[in-house]
Amino acid sequence: MALEKTAHMDQGRQSPTVVEIAKRAGCSIATVSRVLNRPETVAIDLRERILRLFDELGYVPNGSARALRSSRSRLIGLIVPTLDAAIFTRMLEGLESRLAPAGASLVYSATGYDLDREIRVVRNLIEKGVDGVILVGSCHRKETLKLLREHKVRFAVTYALSDDVSIPSMGFDNRSGGALAANYLADLGHKDLAVIAGVTRDNDRASGRLEGFLAVAERRGIERSSIVVVESPYEFSRGRAAAKIILNQNKNVTAIFCGSDVLAVGALRGCKDAGLSVPQDISMIGFDNLDVAEYLTPGLTTVDVPARLMGEEAANYFLADQNSLDIHSRVELETRLIVRESTAPARDRR
Repeated sequence: MALEKTAHMDQGRQSPTVVEIAKRAGCSIATVSRVLNRPETVAIDLRERILRLFDELGYVPNGSARALRSSRSRLIGLIVPTLDAAIFTRMLEGLESRLAPAGASLVYSATGYDLDREIRVVRNLIEKGVDGVILVGSCHRKETLKLLREHKVRFAVTYALSDDVSIPSMGFDNRSGGALAANYLADLGHKDLAVIAGVTRDNDRASGRLEGFLAVAERRGIERSSIVVVESPYEFSRGRAAAKIILNQNKNVTAIFCGSDVLAVGALRGCKDAGLSVPQDISMIGFDNLDVAEYLTPGLTTVDVPARLMGEEAANYFLADQNSLDIHSRVELETRLIVRESTAPARDRR
């Protein structure tokens, strides 16, 4: 597999040349050039073979490499899993509020929660000559980080705190956010609990929130096995469907914790479909504190994420002199619970 071959390459190897790519692909240098500039003019099979070689060998066009070596572009790349539902909009605003006055620009892309696609996005940003790349979360393919390091592109992670001290991070503890929700529901007397988590595969934010909730619930005397957990993509319709699954599995559930406000909005509708009132029959907690949370009826109790501040701190890191003693390569921000009308003391529905 291409990913395995890349992982075993010599760490000190320079980016290969067009000549090397052409030789390995069994084609002309002109054909490789067309794949870079006019890919539609190259036969699909040959084009895919050349693209696989780009992946395997970590190829970046020489022109971009020269640009990176010659001067700073004042261009920062932001890679987010999605631009839907304003989940990352506040962080983007925070970034731009610091970068624009400093004469720096921001270019951003979404990966659709696909870590393999993220590798291609990183390569594209390197080709554009970015000075730095901002990633979301600590879970990435080894090839992604290898590319950034090989081409000496500064990078940092957000929305999480990296366990690797060599990786700069401006984020928060997702486990603590989940723990806040569990403790609050336990304080309200809820024992029949459920969770609508994001898809945890390749997503340390979703898995951290889920684990933080389950661990605290267990400490508060609630068996993990009794908690209904449904993983779902961050979509309104999926949250609605997940609530239906939960209520079919355990009609006595009195509270649902959702790994995002998007899922919570859908779950509110799912509970209404089932004839339940929030919070009289069932309580609901979200995560993110999106603008919509305050204006729902009932207002949504949620875990607030300091997204704008996170963006500002990330921008400060990239704008600072890399050799400055004042540069902060690890900034831990706090989450907090925003209590609104969607939660209330438990009512026995048995």
